[in-house]
Amino acid sequence: MQCFGKVSVMRKILITLLLASAAASPAIAGPGDNNDRQQAQEERQQARQERVQAREDARANRPAFNGQRVEQPRQNFAGQQQFNGNRYPQQANVDAMRAQRDARRDAMAAQRDERIEQVQQRFQQRQQDIRDARELRQSNRPIPQVMRDRHPIVVSDTPRFGTQPPLRADAQQRLQNMHWNHNWRNDQRYDWRHYRDRHRSRFHLSFYIDPFGWGYQPFSIGYRMWPSYYGNQYWIDPALYGLPYPPPGAAWVRYYNDVLLIDLYSGTVIDAIPGFFW
Repeated sequence: MQCFGKVSVMRKILITLLLASAAASPAIAGPGDNNDRQQAQEERQQARQERVQAREDARANRPAFNGQRVEQPRQNFAGQQQFNGNRYPQQANVDAMRAQRDARRDAMAAQRDERIEQVQQRFQQRQQDIRDARELRQSNRPIPQVMRDRHPIVVSDTPRFGTQPPLRADAQQRLQNMHWNHNWRNDQRYDWRHYRDRHRSRFHLSFYIDPFGWGYQPFSIGYRMWPSYYGNQYWIDPALYGLPYPPPGAAWVRYYNDVLLIDLYSGTVIDAIPGFFW
């Protein structure tokens, strides 16, 4: 029992000592913790001051804007950009690729235009060959007997149906001196058919008034007409219809829907284009 009492006393003493040490420990550790906390605050304040000072130094070293324009990259003749003498290799490569692309595009466009022009020239030449062949067939085609009988073959001093005036003196020599070339139809400058397709309203004239009322009869080269048929009221301007200019002393004359080149001295038909108007 005495041992047990001693153990209990010892236990109480130990508990008392532990409680006393626990109560004394905050007082012992307190000053040290305050010092550490104050040191940490001082370090943070110093770091904050250093950051503020660094920002102020950076702001002070920044070049001030004085209203002058900032220098931009300059473009040189090779298409490469330069800035303060330093080239940008990547930009130079991009510019070179763009230049090559533009050059290829221009070359392809030129080739396309050349092909289109060649096709148009071949088409026009083909159309001209067709027209020449058609005119050649028409010129070599014999005149039917019915139409041949309607030509004025009788020479008369007075106008009568189915007659032609007599040939004036030196008229034949005059016609030979004119030197009219009937191959003007092969000249592309006088493609009156193509010109008529673009100006159809100009070839649609008013009603034709026959001076004698004899009605239409086709006239060909070499026949003579009465002066009433080639008066100046029947003349036409060749420039308005894509025709060559007549030689001196001759005029293009409208006869119904035909156009005739007439020698004004003798009334002889030098050239004829049937179905010229519509």
